[in-house]
Amino acid sequence: MTDGGQLQLGERLKSIESEVDKLDRMLTAAYDKAKAVGKVVGRVSRFGEVKVGEGSRIEFIVDPSTYYGETEAPFQRVGDYLIIVDPKDLRLVLVRVTAINRRDELAIMGLQPPVSPIVNAVEPRGLMTDTVIEGELILEKGDSDGAPRPAIKSIEPQAPVVVPSPQTLRELLALPAEGVTLGSLATPGGLIEGGRIPVKLPLQAFLHHVLIIGTTGAGKTTLLKNMIASAYSQQGPGFTAIVADLNDDFVQLPMGPQREPEPREIYSGVYSGVSPPAGVMVVLPVTAQATMETRASREGQAFNDAMKEIGRDYVADVIAPLLGGDAGGAFKHIVSPETGLSYFEAQDLPFRLDLVPYFIDTTRSGADSLSSLMPGLSELARGALSSIRRRFRAEFGFNPPLEVVQAALLNALTKLRKGAANGDEQAINMALELVGSYVAIYKGELRRKLFGKTVADTKYLTSKRLIGRSDSGGTLEVGLADAIEFTSGTIVQMMPHRSTLEALFRRVSSLLDTGFVDILVETDRGLEVLEEPSWEAIVKEANGARVPVVLDLRKGLEGSQGGPEALRVLAYRMLDRLIAWKHEAWRRRERDSPEVVIFIDEAHQFFPSEGRSKEEVEEVSAISAMISKVARLGRSRGIGLVFSTHSPKDLNSIVIQLANTKILLRSEESQVEALSLPQEVRHYLPRLQDRYMAVVSYVFREGYVFAATTTPLTMHYDISA
Repeated sequence: MTDGGQLQLGERLKSIESEVDKLDRMLTAAYDKAKAVGKVVGRVSRFGEVKVGEGSRIEFIVDPSTYYGETEAPFQRVGDYLIIVDPKDLRLVLVRVTAINRRDELAIMGLQPPVSPIVNAVEPRGLMTDTVIEGELILEKGDSDGAPRPAIKSIEPQAPVVVPSPQTLRELLALPAEGVTLGSLATPGGLIEGGRIPVKLPLQAFLHHVLIIGTTGAGKTTLLKNMIASAYSQQGPGFTAIVADLNDDFVQLPMGPQREPEPREIYSGVYSGVSPPAGVMVVLPVTAQATMETRASREGQAFNDAMKEIGRDYVADVIAPLLGGDAGGAFKHIVSPETGLSYFEAQDLPFRLDLVPYFIDTTRSGADSLSSLMPGLSELARGALSSIRRRFRAEFGFNPPLEVVQAALLNALTKLRKGAANGDEQAINMALELVGSYVAIYKGELRRKLFGKTVADTKYLTSKRLIGRSDSGGTLEVGLADAIEFTSGTIVQMMPHRSTLEALFRRVSSLLDTGFVDILVETDRGLEVLEEPSWEAIVKEANGARVPVVLDLRKGLEGSQGGPEALRVLAYRMLDRLIAWKHEAWRRRERDSPEVVIFIDEAHQFFPSEGRSKEEVEEVSAISAMISKVARLGRSRGIGLVFSTHSPKDLNSIVIQLANTKILLRSEESQVEALSLPQEVRHYLPRLQDRYMAVVSYVFREGYVFAATTTPLTMHYDISA
């Protein structure tokens, strides 16, 4: 070799050594950074190809001493997280463990224990081999990056692999720092970092609606209670929860749990400072029958006395058993000077209990609002009802109560069937008798029994005046019999098809059978419809007191004859009134209108998936349109919906489409077929532990995370628990 060639070779070797030194410094810096962000447990394999691409996996090595030195390390659990520090630019790459490979090297080489004649005998030396971990690349973040991004850059062999600190993992997953706590970050098999990393859902995500799915016993109701307790402990005063309560589960919210929540590490790790709300505002549907049969005799105070008596019964039946004894039952009547809401405040309870007697008043509602109570009503029937109300209002200055519409429909149908003249006395008596079954009369001598039901005396009703309110608030009146005659005459003049009248009669009767629609009560002036409490006032009053609102359907419907439809009527009315208020507040650009999140447990009871008859199919279609409207407007108007069900197949499909966040507890795969879920989530759902969940949401950069919550943070009396 010439001198020139030797010189070139030497320079080349120096260049290589310089490059090696550079790579050595690069690896050293990577390992130094790895130690700063967590615990180094391995390295990217030198032997396998390190390929970064769509759906690619990466292999890394954990030595035996590290592997056996841990018992609950992330590299020992599929689904847990590790971090690679890439030497090139020191960026952090988040990896989810997808497989753990172990093998006996001695057995693979065909070596047997030298002192044992037994083939395949136990040989501990065979376990002294590296563990090969396979992982899925998820996200990456460099020092200059504001937020994590998809992992798309190359990764070097021998790069250090780290068990990240809780703070580092939180940053790499881009978990929301604010919001309602759902639980602790977990894998399908257990907690991550001992339950110290909270999984939160921002309030904005609730305004994009949430669907919770889980089989019976998986922890849906517990999760809902914990979410509400968290919200009232961690959110500001601009948040109000409303719960449609079918089983008196949520009136327990202000009471403490029977035992300390478990697991303890989740409770102390992410629920520190969370406690039950200070009280609850119960919206209690009250029927005309319950009002009439409640003892109330003092003139001028009859209604308030009746409501206090209903409140005492409520405390004795619902609250006292939960507190383990006599809970008193005295109530103070309050009319809020700020909102005008009339409610009753319980005395001598360890928490705040406000009771709002609730009834629906259609006489102060527009045609669209009334139609929302009767989804599936045909266009002809809806048009007939609007025309009846419009002509009555033009004649008398106010809308007719549904009792008058029902009686007039019966009168008109009788006349059409018999060909009778307008003055058919039998028809008007039948109509008045029908009205009498819905009027709350306090004086015993003016009541009688009809088929086991207390009704008002027909002769008494003939002489009564019907009282209404003008748009300006003035008092208007007309004789009850005259109102029925005029309305039935209007119906006959309209000449609708008989089947249209019969369909309308059935739907109006069904509404009135709930017992809490257009309750007519006797006053000094005549018969008046009880004014419906304003949902705006209810929310603002509850928001000021920092307590959730519970629409108690179980207790409220005990006296109703409406069956499942009564549940839906109350839910639809609540949604209709809330969206009307929030839309008006938005139109006026009100800045202090509180955000409202409505929790609907057993949502399939309110929003069914399909109907069998033509009328049921039309009803489901109308319900879909209503949900779509509420969900669409709710996003911009400040109303969020949280649906919970064990049976998504029975739930209206529009709910599934509109919920941008889905929380899935243990569920059979057949129940979630209609949901678009990552395969990893779908795979684990049938085997999840109680109160473990997959949270699939746009708020997580990864698209989903697993989490676990505790046993109830509030009282939860469940004999099966």
